[in-house]
Amino acid sequence: MEVPKSPSKYKRIANHKLLIKFGLVILVMLLLFLGFYLESETGKLNASSSYTVVVDCGSTGTRVNVYEWMVGVEGTSKGNLPVLLHSYPDNTTRKSSLWKGSCQYHCMQTQPGLHNFVNDSLGVRQALEPLIVWAEQVVPREMRGNTPAFVLATAGLRGLPREDADRVLGDIEAVVKGHSFMMSKSWIRVLSGKEEAYYGWVALNYKMGTFDDNYPKSPTLGLVDIGGSSLQIVAEIDVAGDDVHVMKSRLGSMEHRIMAYSLPAFGLNKAFDRTVLMLRNNQSEERTASISELRHPCLVSTYVQNYTCHSCSGLASIYEKNHSHASELYSLRLTGEPNWEQCKELAIGAAMNSSSKVSHLTVSKNCQASSFSGTGNGIIICLHCSFLILLIHALQFL
Repeated sequence: MEVPKSPSKYKRIANHKLLIKFGLVILVMLLLFLGFYLESETGKLNASSSYTVVVDCGSTGTRVNVYEWMVGVEGTSKGNLPVLLHSYPDNTTRKSSLWKGSCQYHCMQTQPGLHNFVNDSLGVRQALEPLIVWAEQVVPREMRGNTPAFVLATAGLRGLPREDADRVLGDIEAVVKGHSFMMSKSWIRVLSGKEEAYYGWVALNYKMGTFDDNYPKSPTLGLVDIGGSSLQIVAEIDVAGDDVHVMKSRLGSMEHRIMAYSLPAFGLNKAFDRTVLMLRNNQSEERTASISELRHPCLVSTYVQNYTCHSCSGLASIYEKNHSHASELYSLRLTGEPNWEQCKELAIGAAMNSSSKVSHLTVSKNCQASSFSGTGNGIIICLHCSFLILLIHALQFL
């Protein structure tokens, strides 16, 4: 005969099931609440994220960068400065056709520089349009109308007559207007040499963290920036200096006194063109026939390449006594014939005595020095000598 089960046992089982169901309901509610909370926080994060497009019109090419950043983010060490979240292009964009072989780092560009397109609006458009289109693909569609686009030119356009530079800037404006970014005429301009030096200094020190909340423990860094056409030297000072080269800047809660120099025609490409003309003048005296091939002591023996001297027309009057072969100045064949002593002599001539013949160089012993000390790392930079050191090193990698 089967013994009947106790009613209290059934009651206990029912209570357990009820508790389990109640616990599951509570768990589901907690998960839903957590999901809604994370989604709302992510929405706030995205809402405060902004983008900026910067087009750098350099002497060797036109480059674009897109920056994603935030302002006033709690828990960061940047104080009231913008916090960079991401910078484009990056390694994921190397497949793009705009990633030229000459861009060995964070670089997306078209070539040549826009100063080559005076009175050529189509050339400006073909150089700039692909970069703007690429930037539009990076910035989310809903944020493009609130994203400013800056187009800033450096030594390439700075070296043009004012009227020619204005024509190129007008062509640039027409291209940017046809796209979805915010724009202002004042955002499309040519930087002064001092501005170019200053912006490079700001970028370097921001990247290295010297503007963080722990600043004054972190001294700012000086910068020597050798470009294609010009050379910039800039550092912070805490002593009185020449007002022409000194500028004040407030970043965060700190005010900085900046000494900034920009040396036109001391960029790598312009300097190399000077060495080509000096060599051509020297080697033409050794031959009676016209020169189509030029031996360069700063290039490796395996180097053989056609070379176009873009600034030779302006330099020819300095280096050439006889202009009967002027057409040969622009295109020639460079071959490497390495000779370190001759390379040093050639670099000194290009840097410090550009009108001298290679075989009769004289180097000034009174190299003016500018002292940068105190707040920044104490350094003494001889403007011409610093260029010389950089030039000799750079020539080895051409």
